[in-house]
Amino acid sequence: MRDVFPFVFMTQLLVFVKSLELNQCSQFTSCETCAGIVDSGISCRWCLESKECVPSKYLCHPWKTVIHDINCPLSNIPTTYSDTFLRTEVAAYIHAANRVSEYSPVGAPMSCLMKLKARVDVLNELDVPTKLEGRTIGVLIGVNHDLQHIFIGFRSTNDPVQFVSQFYVFMMGWMEDFPLGGKMVAIYSRMYKEILEFGFDDCLEKAVMKYPTYALVVTGHSLGGAMSTVFALHVAMKYPQKLTSLYSVSAPRSGDETFVKLLRQHVSEEFRVVRDGDFVPDSPFRISQTIETAHHNSFEIFYGSHMAVDNYVICNQPETEYCLKGSWWKKPVAHMYLFDQNFFNYHLGYCE
Repeated sequence: MRDVFPFVFMTQLLVFVKSLELNQCSQFTSCETCAGIVDSGISCRWCLESKECVPSKYLCHPWKTVIHDINCPLSNIPTTYSDTFLRTEVAAYIHAANRVSEYSPVGAPMSCLMKLKARVDVLNELDVPTKLEGRTIGVLIGVNHDLQHIFIGFRSTNDPVQFVSQFYVFMMGWMEDFPLGGKMVAIYSRMYKEILEFGFDDCLEKAVMKYPTYALVVTGHSLGGAMSTVFALHVAMKYPQKLTSLYSVSAPRSGDETFVKLLRQHVSEEFRVVRDGDFVPDSPFRISQTIETAHHNSFEIFYGSHMAVDNYVICNQPETEYCLKGSWWKKPVAHMYLFDQNFFNYHLGYCE
């Protein structure tokens, strides 16, 4: 009996301690107050299925668990997203921005914009040298008079060294303090500063002064999508009285939770467009849910593999297994071909 008593006592003690652990986090009654909170050393997570705060990932299906408050489901699903606007105007802006490059002939950006029925002018083409990888990043500022907005497009990756450099930074988990708040993937933070040093603000200020009633549209694909996300916050904070719309396409993660919250606070409309099977938006890679890393912003516009007209879902979480995060089969073609258009960027000429 003497040998049995300590065993029984320890078993009962473990059961008691476990029951205390299971009761932790239970006082939080919403996803926003629960996700990511640490209660007595236990990281809380919100279970979408049972709608309760739990202390363990084993108490809820992984697909239905939220551990970051910025990934809580949002109820204010936007009604202003336009598939037609994305396929026509936004796609043309991206094609034009991709031709702001030393490899493209003079007038190449305008050759893409001339396909639009609207009256469109190019105001500035900035081919900005970047120090980290020794290449450039292209920025296009233009105006659409018919739709009354100033558009800002950022060029996607157009060089193998630039592509590899981004993934080196991703694998290192290299993030830096971002001037507007939070932390940023280092290569994007440095490009942000270099674009500003090149005179971006002066160019945009002249456009805003010339067209004071026009809204702002910021867009880009891939690397351009990441930089459009970064600069959407910049221009929204610089011109708080203006409607600022973000249309990032196939963009990787760029900023941390603080940055994402700032986007929600300042940017009028956020649309992050992705195609099923695209591998780039799943980077920087998430090796852990608790290590500091970059996060996606809302709202994810998730298109099926063929991107047929209106074949999309507006996801109520920035990242969810029911949208792109649940797409396990990745293929490079999903990153380069969107809306039956080729977005592969390498030594581009005039738009055909």
